Parts: sequence; structure tokens; C-alpha cells
Amino acid sequence: MFSEDLPLRARLFNIIVGICLILCAFATVATFVQAASFFARAATAVTLAVMVLLVFWPNMTGYYRFGSFVLLTFVCDIMFPVIFFSTNGLGSGIMMYMLLGSIITFLLLDGMDCIVMIAIYLAVVLTCIYLSYARPGLVVPFDNRVTVYTDNAYTMVFSSVAVGLIIKFQNKVYIDARRRAEEASAAKADFLSNMSHEMRTPMNAIIGMTAIGHAAADVERKDYAFSKIEAASSHLLGVINDILDMSKIEAGKLELSYEEFDFENMLQRVAGVINFRAEEKNQNFTMHIDSDIPRALISDDQRLAQVITNLLSNAVKFTPEHGNIKLNARLVGTGASGCSICVEVVDDGIGISPEQQLLLFVSFQQAENSTSRKFGGTGLGLAISKRIVEMMGGEIWVESELGRGSTFAFTVTCRYGGANGSLDTVAPDDAAPGESVREEYSFDGAHILVAEDVEINREIVSAILEPSKLEIDYAENGTEAVRIFGESPNRYALIFMDVQMPEMDGYEATRRIRAMSYPRAKAVPIIAMTANVFREDIERCLACGMDDHIGKPLDFDEVLNKLRQYMRRPTEPS
Repeated sequence: MFSEDLPLRARLFNIIVGICLILCAFATVATFVQAASFFARAATAVTLAVMVLLVFWPNMTGYYRFGSFVLLTFVCDIMFPVIFFSTNGLGSGIMMYMLLGSIITFLLLDGMDCIVMIAIYLAVVLTCIYLSYARPGLVVPFDNRVTVYTDNAYTMVFSSVAVGLIIKFQNKVYIDARRRAEEASAAKADFLSNMSHEMRTPMNAIIGMTAIGHAAADVERKDYAFSKIEAASSHLLGVINDILDMSKIEAGKLELSYEEFDFENMLQRVAGVINFRAEEKNQNFTMHIDSDIPRALISDDQRLAQVITNLLSNAVKFTPEHGNIKLNARLVGTGASGCSICVEVVDDGIGISPEQQLLLFVSFQQAENSTSRKFGGTGLGLAISKRIVEMMGGEIWVESELGRGSTFAFTVTCRYGGANGSLDTVAPDDAAPGESVREEYSFDGAHILVAEDVEINREIVSAILEPSKLEIDYAENGTEAVRIFGESPNRYALIFMDVQMPEMDGYEATRRIRAMSYPRAKAVPIIAMTANVFREDIERCLACGMDDHIGKPLDFDEVLNKLRQYMRRPTEPS
């Protein structure tokens, strides 16, 4: 009845049913005490049984609207005539009962539902009043004046108490809702303040270091500025990704993409990034992987890496120089189709008090307000990690004391890959990014078409693809992309297609290319290259005829991997 998991109307319904149940019980007793007719006794008994049913049935099924119709039909359209004709008609307290029935109708229904039920109720009331004058013998009179006064008294008391309880309950609900809204507003105001700081700080570094690099005369100074710009850009991208992930979680659109991956390799990649940050603070980072964990697993390795990276990043952030950070992964359960893994991140940093631990996994919160000012952070990483871990069938928790470090741990369930986790089907991933990989990706003489309306983005694509030795033609909008491809369809081995462009967007351009009569139009790989990175955006790209998707900002290795995967040289001359 008072559960906040139920909507307001459902909670009101439960309270009103409880009140009506009491009133029906009194009415049923009254019909027997006053020796009412068999019809009156049967009607009140049936109504009482229906009230008992309504106490349980809508709460189990969720059909509160239909339950409201049933409740109002019995209370207003059946019980009113029964009480009216069996208890002295207008001479009793029936008008207070009519008022109560009207209030209940307005509370439980709105719109046309309310109008229809009130109209039926008024028709029943007016019919009863008319019949009481046209055929007085239908009304059972009371000779005892005390009984009439008693009926009026208890009807007024019960109606008043019922209305008072309902009004008080509604006020409490609205007050609680306003308090929660104010708390949420305050939390989001603090969050926006933190976000402003988190986004403006790297932007200030990017703008400032750009100016420094531009003015610098020596190469070392320029390289220093570029390294700071790169670090600030990565931090800013992380903030943006956190905000987007939390938006997807609140909209219920965060989904996992299950693929086979090498678990140990994934941990090594994460550790490689974190170890660089730890070395900057002279921290000692160690990692231990249980040998019983299968190498080949099936799960969303990117999301899993996101959780581990977030925990390790926090450990580095909150651990002082020369501190220790450990990453442990161990097998905690096995089954016929999968296994459970526990990952722990242990540090000897500042620690967290029990009170602060309650806020760790709450959106838009950090352990304390001063944390964001001193160490930075969005206050979203752990909330996002908690949701991801729960979607993977696990749980996340923290063990910590102030001044004694922290242990963040979580469990996930993964399916076996390959032959019960053997590494036979997992592709090797040992090449160092940006070195031997770049040499492997050489497409000397091949042509691709890039549809991109923003000039600086075209320059970035040119710089990224320069080592590949590709010949690149550019289109500044979808219309131009369709025209250029139509003039030489066999020239292009691949098309990178932006989505949001003037004149014609990438979706329509792709559809028109696929609709061309040239055989190459059906076969040429078209890859979205866009900042629209939600799953529904990717699905829309695939639905219009694209083969794959790359998100902006562009990653060198991802772009070249897509080229290797999809590049096919044309078999016919242009």
C-alpha cells in the first residue's frame, strides 16, 4: 500500500479499497441487523467479496485501471441503491455516501473514464431518488429515530475519515515527491557544476597548449604541447563518454555486445594504459591472473575493460606517490556453459569511510564534494560500472577504511569461447598499436571515397590514412558523394560515409548508391564515420545499407582495422 515502487494511482487504489472494504463490512452487517431483504443481503455480501478480491488481484496483475472500474461499479452503482432502499432512502446518511463515491471516482480516474463513471453514478442516484418518490414502498423505513441518527452519524464519520485519510496520503506523497525532486535537482546542479569544471579544465589545457605550441620555436617545446593536448583530449573524451553512458542507462538503452575475446589479452591492454599513468606517479602496479581462468571467453570485452579501467584509474588517482596498486583476477565458479570471475583492484590510498561508501555507486555523486575539487571526476564512473556489472550477471562492492586503502571488487559471468575456453579461435592481438600494424596496412594505389562536410575532419582523415598510401577522393555532402560514385563506380574500393551532412545526409546517400544499377554499387563497402555512436545509431546505419560503423573521434588503429577487414580492390578498370 505504501510501497514507493507503485505509482501514485495504484497506491491510492489500494488505500481506497481498504476503506471500502471496511464500509462494505459495516453495510453487510447492517442489512442483517435491520432484517433487510434477501436481495439487499446478497448484494452487500457479493460486494464485500469483490472488495476482498480487489485487495489482492490488481497488485498481482497490475491492472489497476480495470480494478478501478470494478471497484466503482460495485461501490457506486450497486451498493448505493442497496443502501438507499434498505436504510430509509434520503432519510439516512446516504448523501454522504454519494459524496464519498464521487470523490473516489475523481481520485481513481481521469479524462473520459472519469466522465463516463460519474455520469453513470449520477444516473443511478437520480433514478433511486425518483423511485423513492414514485414508489415509496420500495424504501424500507425506520420507525426508530435513534437508528436514523446513528446511520447519519457513522456514515458521516466514516466518510470524513476516509476523505481525510486520502487527502493526507496525497499530501504526503506530493511532499515526498517534491522533496525527492529538490534533492535530485540539487544533486544535478552539483553534477553540472562538476561537469563544467571537468570539461572546461581540459578545454583550457587544449586551447592554452595549442597557443603555446603555435608560438614555440623549438621542436621539443611543440612536442611537449602536443603531448599535453593529447592527454587533455583523452580526458575530455572520457567525460563525454561517461555522460553519454549515463544518459543511455537512464533511458534504459545501455546494451551489451557479446563477442569472443582473449581475457588475459584484454587485461594486458588495460594494464598497459594504467601502468603508464602509475609510472607518472612512481606507483608500483602489479597484476595477477588466475591460471584457471579460460583464455577464450564470450562477453562484452569493451564494457568489461571499461569497468576495470575505471577502477584502476580511481586507484591511481587516490593513491599517493610510491603507493601500491594490485589487479587480481580469479575464477570463483564454473558451469557447463560458462564461468564466474572475480576481479579485484587493491590500493593503499586515502581510503573511504562507511558513510562515504553509501554514495559511491549513486549517479551524480562522489564520496564527498571536496573529492571532485581535489581529484576531479564526473561522479558517474562507478554508477556506470555497477550497471554494466549487473547486466553481466554479477555484483560490485567496496571494502575500505579511511587512511588504509580500498579494495574494489566485482564478479561477472562469462560464457566459454572456443572449445571450453581454449584459445584456438581467438585471433592473435600481439602487435603493438601504431608500429608494425601500420606497416602491415598498406594499400598503395587503391582509391576510396570519403563523404565528410567538415573541412578539419577531412584533414584529420587525410593525416590518419597517410601511412596507408591510399588515394582519397572527398565529397562535401551526400549529393556530391552519390554523383562522384556514379561517375566512376569501379574506381572505389571503399566508402567512408559521414551521417549528418547538408543537402543529403549519409543515410539517404547510402540508399541511393545501393539503388544504382551498377554491380559495384551493391558490393562496395560503405562504413559510417560519424559522431552518432549509440546502438540505435549503429543499427540505423546498418539498416540503410552500410556495412559497418566507426565512431568519432577517430582512432587510427580502428580505421586501419576496418580497411583491412573490408578493403577489396576493384576487379574492373574505371
